[in-house]
Amino acid sequence: MIPFAMTIFVYFAELYLFLLDYISSFYFWSMLVLLVLLWPLFLFGIRKTQISKHVLLFSFISSLFLLFFEFPIMFTEENNYLVSSYVPPEELVKNSGILLLPVSTTEVRQKEVLNEIAYRDLYSHLIIFDIKHVSNFELYAGKTIAIFKMLGINLEDDEFQQMSGNVKAYLNTTNPAINEFLSKSNLGGDSAGLALVLSSFIEQREIKNDIPIGVTGAISKSGKVKEVHFIKEKILSANKFGLSHIILPIGNLDEANEVVKSLNLPIEVIGVENVEDAIEQINKLNQKK
Repeated sequence: MIPFAMTIFVYFAELYLFLLDYISSFYFWSMLVLLVLLWPLFLFGIRKTQISKHVLLFSFISSLFLLFFEFPIMFTEENNYLVSSYVPPEELVKNSGILLLPVSTTEVRQKEVLNEIAYRDLYSHLIIFDIKHVSNFELYAGKTIAIFKMLGINLEDDEFQQMSGNVKAYLNTTNPAINEFLSKSNLGGDSAGLALVLSSFIEQREIKNDIPIGVTGAISKSGKVKEVHFIKEKILSANKFGLSHIILPIGNLDEANEVVKSLNLPIEVIGVENVEDAIEQINKLNQKK
């Protein structure tokens, strides 16, 4: 079993180094190619001996399987970036005062290291918040999820569809503006969930709000508010738009406070645990008005 153990050891050692960004995708995949070539050479060398060839054959098949499984890695560029930029906050239900805080994200893939200054100059019409280098770990996770989806195995629920189901289940009613938003096919993420629910309540006059409030947060079917991504970008977006209050998940509150403090922004961030808590905070803000 030594050849098979060697195959597994080399594979996981290379995978470990790749996920930690120590080696490139080309080097990772090239080592798998060498493994595939190695075992047939051994088989050829011992073809006239009495040595059992089953283990070498099994090692060759295993190496070949791993080679095909990791083949999509070859199509990834060495430098991958995620660019986040400004999108104006959106009031989905007119006069509700509840504004969604969307963030536009663009993937940039290239062989060379991205020149951020040149990129910002090229896209000077955009307000770019951040340019983040995507790690090999993130690339590999995306590749693996895509392969399993092709096989009919869904390892990751679509966040937008999950949010849509949770919002509809919690509201247990229909709302034209919200239904139209949820029917869009070019949106992603689940951070609009809380804002959609609050907008619906205000439109149905279950609660009243007279001040503009930025809202972000995913929700469960029971109304629990869950953490979201791009907190810094959402706060910057709210600040540019002129919002002075943001309601967000309690799990994101520390991060949000750090952003506000470090950038000295005139924004009050309010963390909530569930929809009822968010409604209570909206009532308090309106009483202070």
